[in-house]
Amino acid sequence: MKIRHYILPVFIFLSSIVYSQNSGDFIKANKAFDRAEYSKAEVIFKRAYQRSNDRSEKNEIGFKLAQCYFFLGDYKKAENNLRRTIKMRYSNPMVHYYLAECYKAMERFEKAQDEYENFINLDPDNPKGALALESLELTKQWIRDGSKYRVVNAGSDLNSKADDFAPFLKGKKNEDLYFTSSREGVLGKNTNHITGQYFSDIFIITKSKDKRSRKRSSKTITPPEWDKQTLSNQDTLGLDEVVNLKNSEEGVVSFNKRGNKMFFTRAIFQKNKYQGRRIYSATFRGKKFRDVSMEVIPIDTLVDVHGPSVSPDEKSLFFSAEIPGGMGGTDIYVSHYDRRSKSWGKPENLGPNINSVGNEGFPVFSGYTKNLYFSSDGRPGMGGLDIYKAEYNSTYDGKSSHMFNEAENLQYPVNTCYDDFGITFENPQGDSEPELKGYFSSNRIGNKWKSKGKMDIYYFDKQQIFFNLSGRVTDVADGSPIKGAQVELVGTSSSGSKIAHTDGFGDFSFDECNFEEDQNYRIIVNKDWFFQQVDTTVSTQNISNRDCQYIEEDDPTKKGCGYQQGHLLYPMYREFEMRTMRRPLVLKSVLFDLGKSDLREASKEELDSLASLLNNDWPNVVVELRSHTDLRGSDTLNVRLSFDRAKSCVDYLVEKGVDPDRLVPTGMASTEPVVLEDIEGGLDPGTLDKDYIFKLRSKKQKEYAHQRNRRTDFKVLSDNFEQWLKDNPTKGKEKGPQRAMINEKGNVIPLDAKGNFIQQIN
Repeated sequence: MKIRHYILPVFIFLSSIVYSQNSGDFIKANKAFDRAEYSKAEVIFKRAYQRSNDRSEKNEIGFKLAQCYFFLGDYKKAENNLRRTIKMRYSNPMVHYYLAECYKAMERFEKAQDEYENFINLDPDNPKGALALESLELTKQWIRDGSKYRVVNAGSDLNSKADDFAPFLKGKKNEDLYFTSSREGVLGKNTNHITGQYFSDIFIITKSKDKRSRKRSSKTITPPEWDKQTLSNQDTLGLDEVVNLKNSEEGVVSFNKRGNKMFFTRAIFQKNKYQGRRIYSATFRGKKFRDVSMEVIPIDTLVDVHGPSVSPDEKSLFFSAEIPGGMGGTDIYVSHYDRRSKSWGKPENLGPNINSVGNEGFPVFSGYTKNLYFSSDGRPGMGGLDIYKAEYNSTYDGKSSHMFNEAENLQYPVNTCYDDFGITFENPQGDSEPELKGYFSSNRIGNKWKSKGKMDIYYFDKQQIFFNLSGRVTDVADGSPIKGAQVELVGTSSSGSKIAHTDGFGDFSFDECNFEEDQNYRIIVNKDWFFQQVDTTVSTQNISNRDCQYIEEDDPTKKGCGYQQGHLLYPMYREFEMRTMRRPLVLKSVLFDLGKSDLREASKEELDSLASLLNNDWPNVVVELRSHTDLRGSDTLNVRLSFDRAKSCVDYLVEKGVDPDRLVPTGMASTEPVVLEDIEGGLDPGTLDKDYIFKLRSKKQKEYAHQRNRRTDFKVLSDNFEQWLKDNPTKGKEKGPQRAMINEKGNVIPLDAKGNFIQQIN
């Protein structure tokens, strides 16, 4: 059945046509319907339908009867009555809306879409249509994709054939569970005309002390066992006639942090008179509840106030109410306690990040994260009441900003097309994260959920995704493994970086305890005389369950980080190919016009990167800048031209702040033709010397070969600048390393500090 009777009052769409029927049963049924007493209204409507001979009246009765079944959660009976009403040509467009809602609840999505579209065609200005279609698409997507949550019925330890809902876990070790129930054994034997069940009481049950472990499956969860012998709503803790009364309904519990004060909702019925829902509190002293009193909240006495959740310090009380000036039906409010006046302050509406044009209720304020959980039927979701989470706004100052960020739907399977509400979380144990496990209530049905009654309590946990990373480091030249390379894992959290080293096969790994969900990481690989490698693509954000593996068994070595059977594993793999500094590295964009040594703009961009590398990452590295010419032109010209080109690169790097003593320009002329390892540019592998180029047939191939030979590269001479200076002492006024050119015979030609020949070329 629908739980909206706990978010009262709810205004139901009524036909704009006013009927003047004189049928006593019809009038009585309508009155019960308007009071949301659907169980009572159903009985009277059925009798009125049989007695009525008026076609329009029978159509109206049939629609109202279908709505009763709908709000009682009997979607099959609601469907049958709605289809019959449509067949009788009842003109109210809402018939199609409710029929679509029934189909959606029964997961007959194609039929639901057809009826939503019929509703929109008949009532295009009604915003319900667009919202319903959006919710339908989300429902199909969320069921298809699933989420990290796993849900199972809490079992007969907690559930009965009656309504059982709104659980609350109490105690540091989650040893006590309070919940609301209309089961056999409640104090009052009166029937609630809204639900058709007994007045509800608050029950308590204690966790079983039996330590025997039950067999676990990797893909399902097993709820904790509760000791049914401890289940009570009576004299064990003084609940009877103190908290639970015979002529009232009690439920929806919240405790302060110390556990010595309980807040709860109570609605008193006296001589068939409903006196409204209010929030009460009871103190716990001497192992019993005492001193029950109504919490005085400055609000009209005719307004229902219910579903309390108190902050751990008792300074803030969250609740649901339909206060004039709100955003829709019932909204969620907060009142702050004034210790001077010893009273609750004026309720503050939590605003559009929480509330909607629909109904919000069952707020739960987390003492660990300050997040707010609640249920709503006014936001895009799966249908009925869905459970939402709103994270606490860290910038909240009490005045200029919202207390909570925009609410997010917890999705399937926490939410279904039925009513899902009243969530509670286990207190985290040890270093575990909060809000990972707990209970909530739902009126979902079906074999999958193994429901015991109309409303049951369900156990859930949030599947954690664990991550590991393995990889290999090899030499790019020949693919050989690099042993002893340092691999650093750098995250965005405060946990710092982690270090691993490659083994003899070049392999490394980081296990599951090194990663957290929703983080980005960097991998930095270093090895002496190799260029550093950095990978910024390692991320644990937005990982789908479908891409993960189930953890089939526990690993005691990883217990400290929560790694255990039944959760998910996402393995990552990275390969790094490192290039040794002992081999020249080509600066691919450092190109020159034919016969010139002026730098192009594209060349400057690549040299900017090299300058940044030398200034920031390699502050102690000494490099040799080597320029090459092609095989054309005179040897004397090529020797000089190649040096001038190398010198122009050095001069530019010096302008960018690189110490000139760390830079050695060398003109290589045409002494080192390129060696092609693979087919490239239509050229076969080989050394691009004169013999190779002479044998090429096309001018295009020859020009490509010459172009490949015209290049600039750099070579690391030392990674210890201080030692380099000692090994290369100053000579006269010339400071730093020796400048030189190399002629076509491979002979070194010394140059002075200005780049002039010290001796003539032979």
